[in-house]
Amino acid sequence: MDSNQYVIGEQLSLFQDKDMLLNGGSLELKRLNLDEAKKEFQRYRDLYRDGGNVDSKLKITEFLIKGFSNAPSAGPDEPVYLYGLWYSFEDYVKSIGFESENIISEIKNSLFQKVLDAIDRCNLNDAPYLSGNIPMGYVYMQAGKYNLAVESLQSCILTTQDNAAIYGYLGDAHILRGGDPTVARKCYLEACLINPAHMDWDHVKDKELRKLRDQLIKTFDMDISLAAEWLPSYAYIQGLFKPKAIRLKEELKRFVDEYLALRKAYLKEPTSDLEAKLFIRAIILCHNEIFMKLVKGINFIDIRRQMKEMNPSLFARYMKHIESRNRQKE
Repeated sequence: MDSNQYVIGEQLSLFQDKDMLLNGGSLELKRLNLDEAKKEFQRYRDLYRDGGNVDSKLKITEFLIKGFSNAPSAGPDEPVYLYGLWYSFEDYVKSIGFESENIISEIKNSLFQKVLDAIDRCNLNDAPYLSGNIPMGYVYMQAGKYNLAVESLQSCILTTQDNAAIYGYLGDAHILRGGDPTVARKCYLEACLINPAHMDWDHVKDKELRKLRDQLIKTFDMDISLAAEWLPSYAYIQGLFKPKAIRLKEELKRFVDEYLALRKAYLKEPTSDLEAKLFIRAIILCHNEIFMKLVKGINFIDIRRQMKEMNPSLFARYMKHIESRNRQKE
């Protein structure tokens, strides 16, 4: 073997050692073995001055070391603190421009496992909420425990039925566990009927709904909150949402009373958000028209006339959708 081959072999060995050092530190960071990760990154930085994103990795390692050092001792505040640490960490990595999705994802998995361990130590597994009104089901969802997330979020709904965020998270959990998207979209529709602004739209797991919201913002120059208000009506016409079926007389009466209260408010002071709220509720009322003989106060000619006045183009699309659906039933 000539001298050039020795040099090449030596260089390859150095590169291998270099990669092993950096990869070893990254592996320890993903596992949250932070002291070991810091040592590896510092050794790499001392030996090699040509990047490898080591400075950013050192920064986030030190951020996490400090974060864990401030964690409360074992008790009900521990899982809440660790939960909050993840979101502080998420903001921090954005602020320094760290973009390694693989490392961030693995850190999240390891951190939320620590949250679950803390919950287990505190015997809080069956609690619907952590302190600070953090839904346990959302914690399970972030930890990748989707079946547990669905079960826990459903139990939250039993005690807090008018919580849009919970319905939104329940829809997300159904999507993430690979279930029928129709079930998830029923949850999203319920969330929209309660208060679409309270849904975490930036993280909604239904890509088609997120795409539709973005289209509403761009096409109709809507702000984020108004796009969320109009989204369920457009989603229905596009076939993403199915109308809410209402069968119980008391539920029908509550829904009609809500519609009439919104219409009264709209007649007093017409606003775009009230138009959106009335439009989707009008769609639902029309869908349940056959059952409305059980409830007084509704005139479907007036309902459709008002829909046409509030949004003529969308009403025209709605009527075409109804005609197409009726033809398919024949």
